[in-house]
Amino acid sequence: MKKAVWLTAVASAALLLGGTSVAQAKTYNQKGNALASYNVKKYKTVNNKNLFVKRYGFKTSYSNIFQTSPTSLHSTKGKKATFKSNVFLPVTYNRSADWGNPQSEVITKDGKTLYELITTSSQSTRGWIVKYNLGALRSKYGISTSHMDALRRATYDHATKQMTSKDKAILKYIKVGPKFNTGHGQSLSMNPKNGQLWFIGKPAAVKSNVQQVSTKTLKPTKKINFKLKSTVAMGSNLTFDKKGNAYFFTYSNGGWAPKGAVKIYQGKIYSKSVKFHLVMQGLRNRPGTKPQAMSYNAKRNRLYFVSDGSISSIPVSKLGHLKASQVEASKFSGKREFEGLQFTSNGNGYLMSNKGAELLKISKY
Repeated sequence: MKKAVWLTAVASAALLLGGTSVAQAKTYNQKGNALASYNVKKYKTVNNKNLFVKRYGFKTSYSNIFQTSPTSLHSTKGKKATFKSNVFLPVTYNRSADWGNPQSEVITKDGKTLYELITTSSQSTRGWIVKYNLGALRSKYGISTSHMDALRRATYDHATKQMTSKDKAILKYIKVGPKFNTGHGQSLSMNPKNGQLWFIGKPAAVKSNVQQVSTKTLKPTKKINFKLKSTVAMGSNLTFDKKGNAYFFTYSNGGWAPKGAVKIYQGKIYSKSVKFHLVMQGLRNRPGTKPQAMSYNAKRNRLYFVSDGSISSIPVSKLGHLKASQVEASKFSGKREFEGLQFTSNGNGYLMSNKGAELLKISKY
């Protein structure tokens, strides 16, 4: 009896200190360097077209948060592209704007399920994952067509305790996971080869980790602690290709690589360890001030580098021996915060943008 009381007290204390209590993930500590050695003198960059977008003040996309018609982001330079609103994501759930800091997204290959990682504030390292059944929400409630405000209204009504029967039905297709330590949260990604969800727990750190998240419980189940090498910090973004290769990218601070160049790393995340190598050719010109996300389009077999207002991409088959003409880039209007980019198996792209949070759709990008 005393043991049971003690456990209850511990659980209660955990809730008071930081929200939902999460069971400890199984942890593996990797020895040695996870990054293969390389000769800096052999590193080179491709002189891609410079469509750099300087950091800007973010602007909202709406005059009414319960908007029912789509907005668009258009390319102003580079590869022609238009992103059009497809799903207006919730902003308020328990209190005003508590879901207002989305950091990354994962959309399944069929486009019917969305995982959204949200942090408690823009600088927080704690957050949670929300899982949406987009297939049902689209077909039953028209959230991408006739009733684009339905999803936001349902969660807002949840916060104000004025839910209708329709609101309650909508919320059955949304699963809210427990709070946990997310790092900055930019890196949630799914390995299409095995369906596993991963994120980087300590981005921009020498002593870093990657963590696997259960697609059912939406909480971490495994952590792999590692060090790339003593002079190289882990990136803040992550993606996988169709073969299960993992990628992240960083911007060079100068030295043996040109300042601002995009450094690309490729590797594998195994069951108990990770291994990466530096691709010995990077991009001379980065898309923007801050690396926001990295993604992969299986339909075109391309990697995408996402920054606010600018996106660049390269063919995976040409990694390490790119020509400038093979690098695609687009600069966009709108001054929105770009949080993530995902592609379905048929090549449709979904950009997650903020202010307010939404998915914008593009085809053949």
